[in-house]
Amino acid sequence: MLPFLLAGSLLAGSVAASAADAVRAAGLHRSRSPPPKVRGEGFIRAPLSIVPPTAESFKRLMARQNEVEVKNIWSGTRYTVDVEIGTPPQTVTLILDTGSPDTWVNPTCETLLAGIQECRKQPFFNSTKSSSFNKTQRINYLQYGSGTAIVQWVFETLTIGSATIEEQIIGINSWSENIPNGILGLSPPVTGNNDYPYVLDTMVAQGLIKSRAFSLDLRGVDNPTGSIIFGGIDTGKFIGNLVKLPMLPASQTPLGAYRYYVTMTGIGVTFPDGQVVRSDEITVPVFLDSGGTFSQLPPEIVQALASVFTNAVLTRDGYWLVPCGVTEFPGSIDFYFAGKTIRVSFNDFILELDGICVLGVLSSEDEYVLGDTFLRAVYAVFDQDNQEIHLAQAANCGTNLVAIGSGPDAVPSSRGLCTALPMPTVSAGVKSLNLQPTKSVNVVDTPGPTGIVAGPGPGGPSRATTGLPELPTINWQIPKWDENESAVGRAAGVGMMMMIGAVVANMMWLC
Repeated sequence: MLPFLLAGSLLAGSVAASAADAVRAAGLHRSRSPPPKVRGEGFIRAPLSIVPPTAESFKRLMARQNEVEVKNIWSGTRYTVDVEIGTPPQTVTLILDTGSPDTWVNPTCETLLAGIQECRKQPFFNSTKSSSFNKTQRINYLQYGSGTAIVQWVFETLTIGSATIEEQIIGINSWSENIPNGILGLSPPVTGNNDYPYVLDTMVAQGLIKSRAFSLDLRGVDNPTGSIIFGGIDTGKFIGNLVKLPMLPASQTPLGAYRYYVTMTGIGVTFPDGQVVRSDEITVPVFLDSGGTFSQLPPEIVQALASVFTNAVLTRDGYWLVPCGVTEFPGSIDFYFAGKTIRVSFNDFILELDGICVLGVLSSEDEYVLGDTFLRAVYAVFDQDNQEIHLAQAANCGTNLVAIGSGPDAVPSSRGLCTALPMPTVSAGVKSLNLQPTKSVNVVDTPGPTGIVAGPGPGGPSRATTGLPELPTINWQIPKWDENESAVGRAAGVGMMMMIGAVVANMMWLC
């Protein structure tokens, strides 16, 4: 392979322009107009939108709109949805979380490490103004990866999109720590047993949808629109077929928790020059968590990915800093599953804030998570009833809503309407990679963004230190890169070191 330095000056502008033209021609250029709320026979769509990554939006926790939407707030890249609670309805903003099952409102803003004033400006639910409010005597302590909450359970009317759920059990927070919004929980119960009917359960029981299934289209960091569809899919939002993956039973997950776990079978990189490299076959249990900004993978995988980027440095807190010029190139981090490859562009996988660029994956020894840095590039269907997850490469070529039925094979086997981009021409074929890193790690005595970013939901089993699946020895031979720094690489490296301290407080994530 020819030496290739991932920095801003090495690809001609014509290459980037032609790539952009190809994206538009293939239907992958995503519309910036938020889709309307839609209610059909057996499905409910709640539009979601993403606040553009401007300096102002880094600090804002919400931007009011007239319709239900999810927002990618870069101050933590959380995806939030506006719902209505009570009678008459009061609008509140909740974090969309596939890593926990409970729904609650009214966070404690004073405990946040950043964004306290913005948190206080968001609307809070006032139970004294609702005629449908009915509290119980039950109080629970909920623990998350980077925060906690103490809630009292109540019965209340909840409206999501255009659908109203009567007497849904939700929590009213009395004290939370380091959580900037309430939460809309959409995961299965982590213990495998429902303590009460969750939102998906009640939607089915009240005939709003036919099965406990929903599809998620989060969209990339540069796109303000997306959607969650309860009880349905949109075939105009993905390429090819949805591959069906079984959810792993709790006994096969690292912490013995019942979550949206599937098996990842490989990892790789597609370089801007067209070369593709990937690992040998692996077996890594990963769970899909929209409540976690970063992904978390075994250390050997993370170091191998980071080693691809010239001038990557590791902070003492475990964050990999990379030159921001990388995001301008049409390369991708590639995730392999049985029968499907999901490619996440460098632009979506590398997080940027005030000139600091962080690789969107952290090392973990116990639990492996595919968070928002992965989910932005995938169209995902979560089917609790059949314990299956369906994945396809996300795109946007129109709208065609199809309801999810009930029983086995409830998720339609429809093919996506979008056309795939032509694959890079690789004269030497796919190269084998070695996940046993040999390159020394450059650790800098600089703190990274604070907080834990995976999203273990409340009520999970105790963490275990044994019984983790053993990873096989895998061939991941890192190619030799040009060690000369480019102007972009030097500037990015210096900027990272000078600015990281100033932005630490702005990079907090719910898990």
